[in-house]
Amino acid sequence: MAEVTRVNGDVLSGVNQNTAVGGLVSFSGSQPEAYAIVIKNVSAVAQDIRTEGQTGESIEAILFEVLTKATVTYMQIENDTTGQISIMLEGNGSGWTAATMQTAIRALGTTVGANSVDVSGTTVTNLGLKLATS
Repeated sequence: MAEVTRVNGDVLSGVNQNTAVGGLVSFSGSQPEAYAIVIKNVSAVAQDIRTEGQTGESIEAILFEVLTKATVTYMQIENDTTGQISIMLEGNGSGWTAATMQTAIRALGTTVGANSVDVSGTTVTNLGLKLATS
């Protein structure tokens, strides 16, 4: 079989190769940001938010806060009592850092949404994105 020897470029052309291996590579030109938001009350106890997804409830309020600075491309609410919402934002986070997002969500207070969920102890971390290995 004939083989062509490539002399220019490689699979990671145009990507910072120091961070590409083991990191997230975006070929779309915009680096997404992935965050884990864990809804906690003032005592740092995780809140069960599985039933908080309707209009006027706490998940909507949190999402609207995030949308003030970024476009959410993906969101997943864990189906358990951990209170975790995973989100992916486009455009390098569009101005959010884990610290600024955490501060903004905590500032929503102790009576968020129709069911008065306390989000004042919420934590936000930017752990990056890992695609499934199986």
